[in-house]
Amino acid sequence: MSGIKPQNRRFLSFGAFFACIMLLLAACGNSGNTNNGSTNAVAPKNCPHPISLSKITVGVIPAESQTSVVGETQPFATALSKQICKPVEVFVGTNYTAVITAMSNGKADLANFGPLSYVLASQEGGIQAISLALAEKTKATSYQSYIITTPKTGIKTVQDLKGKTFSFVDPASTSGNLEPRYMMKQAGLNADTDVKGSYIGSHDASLLAVLSGKVNAGAVASDTYNHLLQEGKFKAGDLSIVKKSDPIPEDPMAVRKGMSQSDMASLQKALLALNDNPDAAKAIGAGGFGPGDDSLYNGIRALAKSLNIDLKKVAG
Repeated sequence: MSGIKPQNRRFLSFGAFFACIMLLLAACGNSGNTNNGSTNAVAPKNCPHPISLSKITVGVIPAESQTSVVGETQPFATALSKQICKPVEVFVGTNYTAVITAMSNGKADLANFGPLSYVLASQEGGIQAISLALAEKTKATSYQSYIITTPKTGIKTVQDLKGKTFSFVDPASTSGNLEPRYMMKQAGLNADTDVKGSYIGSHDASLLAVLSGKVNAGAVASDTYNHLLQEGKFKAGDLSIVKKSDPIPEDPMAVRKGMSQSDMASLQKALLALNDNPDAAKAIGAGGFGPGDDSLYNGIRALAKSLNIDLKKVAG
């Protein structure tokens, strides 16, 4: 969850450390005293979706600066706080690894992950998906990975990528690493030896690297591609889509290990209730929330296994 711009929603940075900024928001009721992560405080009778926890900490990943993330995500935090009647804090990590660690250590309760990083998080930290963050513009439940190039390269097929320079996004990116590697494998190419690949850090950076000619081809998420096209960053004829992946489920909203079933159910209902508040969803780069659970990402697990990807290393 970047909480800044839709084209950066799948952004991953490479920082080796993380910083935390807490924003405590007013809630509908008293939080009470925390005991092993929960409280006996009674929520107001008119509380829409009460929880037993004294507060909820939401983990986010900055697309730009950490300070701007806190400000941009405030509408989401405020709206969620009104639904659960407890304070909501924002934890800003430098990358998905930092948020996974925070979730595993009980320092964050709720976060938005990309599909591949979620698979890693669920394997390493017992994190569980409770909802789907829909695409911001279209409210779609899935997106695709595109392999793109420019007409002047002469690249027409995935096989034509052999020996060419290629921009992957990040090791933990589903549409920027996992899917393009799989498409190359299907075409008989080894992504590590048959292309001159490099990780560029974000989807918009990958697209712009292809557009500028810094690389011959690259990977980009379909929603980033469409957003930058609508923004006028490039014209339809400037880029060619060499290959599209199968649909990928949109990003999951997930809770930490050890959260009670009742609190998970309340948070799930609270997220769905935020569909009546478009500004809240938009604040985290989403178009709303839909039903979703861990089983949606079994295909991603299978894909990673088929490529022999070590899930313990991809988000490092």
